[in-house]
Amino acid sequence: MGGTAAGIVGVLVLLLAGLALEVCARVRPGPAPAAQALTAAMRTSAGRTTVLIAWLWLGVHFLAR
Repeated sequence: MGGTAAGIVGVLVLLLAGLALEVCARVRPGPAPAAQALTAAMRTSAGRTTVLIAWLWLGVHFLAR
């Protein structure tokens, strides 16, 4: 498997894992759903900085070509 194919498979696995975690969070008590976790992170300046850095990383790696 080439590097590009492995990267695509890796991203798909991460997306499916995130989707499964979100579904589990909504079905039964346990981990917080994504919206609730993001809301909690945005309450502090450190959390806002972390979210900003994550968005910048995603933009540089996936959207900028």
